[in-house]
Amino acid sequence: MSFLIVNRQQGFVLAVVLWSMAALTLITGGIVARINNTLNQAYSMREFAQLDQDMMATEQTLLYMLSARPHNPAGVDLAAGSVESDSAANPFESGDADQQYGPTLRMDGSWYSGVGQVGFALQDAGASFSLLEPRRENWLRLMELLEVSPTEADRWYDQFMDYQDRDNLTRLNGAEEEDYRERGMVPPSNRFPVTPFEILNVPIAREHPDIADRIIRSSTIGTGTSSNLNTSPPLMLELVHYLSRSEAQMVTSERGNNVLSSLSQASAEFGVLFQGGEFESLWQPSGNIRIMLGDRQGRHKRWIEVKFTATANGAPWVIEYSHPVSINQRKQEPAKTDAFGLPTTPETAPRANDWPYYSAFFPEQLPLD
Repeated sequence: MSFLIVNRQQGFVLAVVLWSMAALTLITGGIVARINNTLNQAYSMREFAQLDQDMMATEQTLLYMLSARPHNPAGVDLAAGSVESDSAANPFESGDADQQYGPTLRMDGSWYSGVGQVGFALQDAGASFSLLEPRRENWLRLMELLEVSPTEADRWYDQFMDYQDRDNLTRLNGAEEEDYRERGMVPPSNRFPVTPFEILNVPIAREHPDIADRIIRSSTIGTGTSSNLNTSPPLMLELVHYLSRSEAQMVTSERGNNVLSSLSQASAEFGVLFQGGEFESLWQPSGNIRIMLGDRQGRHKRWIEVKFTATANGAPWVIEYSHPVSINQRKQEPAKTDAFGLPTTPETAPRANDWPYYSAFFPEQLPLD
């Protein structure tokens, strides 16, 4: 009898030991998982902090470079000022089609490598479509290129003009404060837009976000609606020079090989007739530059538009807007060239696809209310 009692006691002790070991194993596993989770969060925060620092360093480097370096027709001439290069020696001299420019930081939306894990692109905003009270004929032509019907194009124009004019009178196809409130939307600002993304506040943009996205990519809130064959987005080449979509895409994809300085040179280079636009063609980047930041995975994107014009208080530039964006950036594999460490040789500018790109740490979307 005592033998059975001893066996039962030993079995009970064994069960307690096993259950205790299982409990300790679970507790230890939970602690380890929590520690790993905390470590992962710490690593992520460290990466974001580093990304933030890289983004700010790249932004400041770009502001200095864009304000201090001379420009050629395609962008920043990185070789200007060297003994071998005289591309910026006389800014009043007419362009020479055979002139060889040094390495160029192009302002045509090409992506480059910045500091650390950061990529950036520059866009000559003055060579894009101006959203400041656009002329009706230009707007309707833009809508035609975007394959928008004339009826819808009128709605787009009237609603966007009502959004930025200073009265509360509704145009034929427009919308004013009462219409916005009926839709549960924030009333119109009744002022000029401060960023192209404000077009998303217009009611019709909620119905056609893809059209709004294409307008945003090719527009500015400054002066514009001019063409620069070296920097304008494809849509502007279609609008000003009456190119087909395939011709405009071909020009923008191949122009990275050269710096264009005349319509005749461009026609000979691409075998395309550039109609009209002689007085709407620019051969030097404007003073308005859009800086587009984003990491190499296409996250944390931010747009900054800068006007490089000296102000009365001595500032060399004015930031028109700076905010995070949620627009889908076109994917492009970066190369391995450092945009800030290029040798200043008098070679022709490298092909745009041979350059890398830049990044940012910011929230996902700008509230525009």
